[in-house]
Amino acid sequence: MNPNPAIPALRGEVFYDAGCGLCTRGVTRWGEVFVRRGFHWLPLQTPGTPTRTGASADELRAEMKLRFADGHVVGGAAAWAALFRSVWWLWPLGVLMGLPGISSLSAVVYRWIARNRYRVSGACALQSARHEHHRHTAFLELS
Repeated sequence: MNPNPAIPALRGEVFYDAGCGLCTRGVTRWGEVFVRRGFHWLPLQTPGTPTRTGASADELRAEMKLRFADGHVVGGAAAWAALFRSVWWLWPLGVLMGLPGISSLSAVVYRWIARNRYRVSGACALQSARHEHHRHTAFLELS
């Protein structure tokens, strides 16, 4: 029994990549929707995460993980589907993502986004260095 109904009972922990701009912006913008339903967001860089999730460091970098309060762990698109099913207005999307065929497509799309998240988020160090070089070049050409 939860003694304080204003604070939802812990239903799970969501481990995301705090080094990814796309991930952190998503947590900042939408995380509270799930926090109000008992899901807590933690960076995958949190010490002890591999032990808590049963996933290797490489597996954690490959996809987000959702560890339910009972210890069961799901990742990637399956984790998003479970989170969506916890919110009444996202519930249909969560159910849809679990349907045969659509779940496979959701997993493919998720894996593509996860593999390219640093490029998508603008956090790619190589891309940043390239833009930095152009900024300096343009500045020097104005002198």
